[in-house]
Amino acid sequence: MELNHIGITNKSEDHALKFYRDFLGLEKTREILLPPELSKQLFSLSREIKVLVFEKPGIKIEVFISDFKHAYPNFTHFGMMIESFSDIAEKARRFGAELIEGKHKDKTVYFLKDFSGNLIEIKQKSQ
Repeated sequence: MELNHIGITNKSEDHALKFYRDFLGLEKTREILLPPELSKQLFSLSREIKVLVFEKPGIKIEVFISDFKHAYPNFTHFGMMIESFSDIAEKARRFGAELIEGKHKDKTVYFLKDFSGNLIEIKQKSQ
């Protein structure tokens, strides 16, 4: 078994493009309009939903554009391996993306928050 894709909600197409394409460097490969009938069957929401698909080798993210609000607290997240933590931290500052640092004893965990509040855990690949 292997992971095929991640599906998340984003509040605007502009936010999704700025974060997933411009910031993370994923390619927008598809744009889908999910018809209300199918949306109702799958998600119990009877309205058309735009879905943007972003990819790079080994990762595929389906971003559902909707004003749906996350429950609080929101524990939903996905994790990404990155080449350089210092590069992503500097890029986050330039883009205005929130970088979250959590520490407990001798362990530090890092998350990015996209422009709709979705959490992405980041870990640096071993050098």
